[in-house]
Amino acid sequence: MEKSNLAPGDEGTYQRVETPRATAVDVHDPAKPTSTKEKGTASESGSSKSNLRDEMVHDGPSSFNISHLYRYATTFDKVLLVIGIITTGANGALYPLMAIVFGDALTGFTTTPVDLDKVNKAALNFLYIAIFMFITDYVSYVAFYYSAERQMKALRGEALKHMLYLDISWYDAHDALKLSSRLTGDTVRIKDGMGHKLGDAFRYTIQFFVGLIIGFTRGWDVTLVMASVMPLMAISLSWLIKTFTVMAEFAQKVYAEAGSVAEETLGSIRTVASLNGEQKAVQKFEKKVLEAEKQNIKLNNVSAYGGWKASKGDTTPGDVFAAFFGVMMGTGSLGQVSPNISAVSKAAGAAEELFAILDTPSAIDAEKEDEGIIPDKCEGKIEAVNVNFTYPSRPDAQILRDYNVTIEPGQTVAFAGASGGGKSTLIALIERFYDPTSGTIYLDGRDVKTLNVKWLRSQIGMVSQEPVLFATTIFENIAMGGDNVTREEAIEACKLSNAHNFIMSLPENYDTLVGEKGVSLSGGQKQRVAIARAIVRKPNILVLDEATSALDNESEKIVQTALNNLMATTNMTTLVIAHRLSTIRNADKIVVLKEGHIVESGTHDELLKIAHGIYQNMYRIQELRSQEEQKEAEQREAVQDLQSIKMSRALSAVSTKTDISVSAVETNSLDKKPFNFADMLKLNKLELNYFILGLVGTFVGGIAQPASALLITGMITAMTKQFGQFQSSGDRSHLASMYDDVELYGILYIAGAVVIGIFTYLQMYCFTYMQEKITTRLRTDNFKGLCRQNVGFFDEKENATGALTADLATNATKVSMLSGESQSAFFQGLFTLFAALVISFGFGSWLLSLVMLGLIPLLLFGEIARMKEMESAGLISDDLAIPGAHASEVLSNIRTVAALGIEKRSADLFDELLQEPLRKGRKEAQVNGLSLGFSSFIMMATNALIFWFGGKKVDDGTIGFEEMMRTLMAITMSVQTVSMASRFLSDAPKAFKAGSTIFAIRDRVTTIDSFSPDGLRLAKVEGRLEFRDISFRYPTRPEINVLKHYNLTIEAGQTVAFCGPSGGAKEPVR
Repeated sequence: MEKSNLAPGDEGTYQRVETPRATAVDVHDPAKPTSTKEKGTASESGSSKSNLRDEMVHDGPSSFNISHLYRYATTFDKVLLVIGIITTGANGALYPLMAIVFGDALTGFTTTPVDLDKVNKAALNFLYIAIFMFITDYVSYVAFYYSAERQMKALRGEALKHMLYLDISWYDAHDALKLSSRLTGDTVRIKDGMGHKLGDAFRYTIQFFVGLIIGFTRGWDVTLVMASVMPLMAISLSWLIKTFTVMAEFAQKVYAEAGSVAEETLGSIRTVASLNGEQKAVQKFEKKVLEAEKQNIKLNNVSAYGGWKASKGDTTPGDVFAAFFGVMMGTGSLGQVSPNISAVSKAAGAAEELFAILDTPSAIDAEKEDEGIIPDKCEGKIEAVNVNFTYPSRPDAQILRDYNVTIEPGQTVAFAGASGGGKSTLIALIERFYDPTSGTIYLDGRDVKTLNVKWLRSQIGMVSQEPVLFATTIFENIAMGGDNVTREEAIEACKLSNAHNFIMSLPENYDTLVGEKGVSLSGGQKQRVAIARAIVRKPNILVLDEATSALDNESEKIVQTALNNLMATTNMTTLVIAHRLSTIRNADKIVVLKEGHIVESGTHDELLKIAHGIYQNMYRIQELRSQEEQKEAEQREAVQDLQSIKMSRALSAVSTKTDISVSAVETNSLDKKPFNFADMLKLNKLELNYFILGLVGTFVGGIAQPASALLITGMITAMTKQFGQFQSSGDRSHLASMYDDVELYGILYIAGAVVIGIFTYLQMYCFTYMQEKITTRLRTDNFKGLCRQNVGFFDEKENATGALTADLATNATKVSMLSGESQSAFFQGLFTLFAALVISFGFGSWLLSLVMLGLIPLLLFGEIARMKEMESAGLISDDLAIPGAHASEVLSNIRTVAALGIEKRSADLFDELLQEPLRKGRKEAQVNGLSLGFSSFIMMATNALIFWFGGKKVDDGTIGFEEMMRTLMAITMSVQTVSMASRFLSDAPKAFKAGSTIFAIRDRVTTIDSFSPDGLRLAKVEGRLEFRDISFRYPTRPEINVLKHYNLTIEAGQTVAFCGPSGGAKEPVR
């Protein structure tokens, strides 16, 4: 018999090898779940603004360069980016160049008769611009979008792969549930910012500078006056970018925490439901979302201020048309730079912490196959020499103290002792989930630190107390135990683990999907599949951590016999962690631990001989308890014989073939009703005051462009008329009158700009405030709706935790965007269109107005076509639900993934699942690019048509020049606003589909609703249970009758035991 704290000399001579490289490792507290809240983040969210960035990115860089977004760009991606930049720059320059063409056209109208050659040449130039805009719009959008989509696929794949290979200790300080949220929600924002949003920001910036250049070349003095406000605007934009980045990062962090709460709740919905904890979970989730709402309202307040400042850039009129329109288009583009820069800043905020994770090295790296020793064979001798181990989370509680033990090859060694004594810690050290604080673990005489990590773990087969199965088939779960496992090997392993018979009784046999966490199998069935998975691994070291605890007595004996035979025939070294001491009686050695010390060691018989020994005391207590339980069972059997017979008959009535009608099988599919624009407007009901105020601001902003057409037309008419009279008469008084008229129109224009600036702020603030409120409400309602669902709802494959949390992260934002920014743009477009038509028909030429009216449908055709195509083709974020669910599953079970060594297999599957979003992204880029190009072409071609047709009609006297200009300017100056509204409305299909899903979950009537106030509340619960003619089958397996005409009565105070083979319907009764 071996004594405690054995010295190295007592166990023989140890083989020393070269000193391993120094490794700094965070270690794991087994008392804590893998998925824990991020330390030092959530609890400190209320600290000062000066520490805001430290709260958000606690382990990453303090600053983030936008160029880092492109770290995964391939050569092809960079080529696409270059093409996108060139075409986007050209596209941005074309808008201000239109001012030159416009000025040339007006020159043709200053003569009498009209110079049709000059006007027609200008119309032809407009057509050329239209063609070039179509090409550049299409190419730039496709280049940016497809490049971003490709890079996001690479980023998502690399991110998951890196996370899977991070050492287990890293997860002690990081919530695994947040990581999958970042892989779905955050990467969508990154793609948005580094794709066409960045292109739009560059486009409008080029438009600004080209506008200034045209202004200086055509009228430098006028441009200087107009440019006097530029320094202030530059300072404002700089402040906007910095503030957006910091606020966006914090909002994303809080949303990730909310996503973690949701995933934790939905992933353990059975436990939450059994504890009646749904409402507490909803309150916790709502608290996190409200934090993000407050931050986003602040952020959108900044955005509103930015919009107000940008709108004041086009306040000063010009004396020269080309200079005026060039600078006006240039400075007007600044209003579009701000929201696109905000999107880029949000992308940077989302990327910073994700990239910080990617830059985190793994202290114990299982990915490097060429690092560390790979021995020719593994004998299975394990030695622990003077091992000490302490978890950083509990620095005052040392887990292992001067721990020494030797396990010879082929031995079966059991570890016993109270919980927290260090039994599981030793296993984790052997698998190199952690390294000892001091001391050494040896395998076959080699320090495990010098061995290749992947090879080391491949030698170990693990069966834990709570088996983890993945949401795939039974065969695939078993095949994860080894490389290239055949079906015959899986079947043989299942026969050894007593799993084959129940598997063959399932509808699809070995191809049966087990559901998330193996939910469709009973506890004992899952355990036997996990044991089969360990058997096909053919390990040299087998670890059984209470591996038979979930099995019934009969199955336990069969499995234990099979395992014993396996160990005897393969000379496998076996480590057994046990609380039930009767299961380790035949172990070659039993090691008893107490507070990290080995206090006793020997065989079962040897330990029982130690007077007043710990093992002897534990065994006698368990034996006495077992005898008492047996005696009580025999007494109950005499008086409950009839009840036992009824129970036995009910359980034996389970059939896998009988086809009976079950009246209360609840369908778990969602009944999605169409969600439309009217439903969206109803969402504004609670913020009606903000909606009305925002609508007022939108109305003023909407009519501003057409109304300004009257001022510009008056200015143009005065200048052309007075200048023409001066040319014909030489009387300089006409010039004086021209300057007086221009000055008056300039004052009116400035006054109008101030008013528009105020109402623009009102518009943007109200609608963005409303948007954040709706986001919070929809997220909470969505989560509450999910918590209300019956447990069977989550058994469906499409309702996996990862898929549901991915939708929860994005659906509310899609709908609220349409209710906020997009709705604002939509109404502004309607008001603009209405005002333009009123001015065009009422104050311009009805003939030209009719022509323009016929062109308006074409202006919107491209956008409508794109929306319908997107709606029919599906949504990219929906396609991310499947890979998101896979990422969530493997990250939340990272210990099992690492123990099985399936990191690469999981990463490869994730990469394969990302192919579908990439394919959809390629198609969407083509459709959207063509639609945008067509929309831009129609806008410019409209100018060509009006100047050509209007020139002819002015020349023949059918219409007047001023009437033509009013119609032209009213429509031309409104078309871009209407077009921008239609671009925002491209979000409508996504929002309508997301809204349909949210309200289907919210309004779904479930037969078991824990939130419902209905139903009786018993004044006193005595505990009498009665089952009357119960029939039941799982909705996911409707062809299998689990219970058939089940009848049972349990009197108050009775203790009733349910027994029978695994899968015999004990769980459904519970």
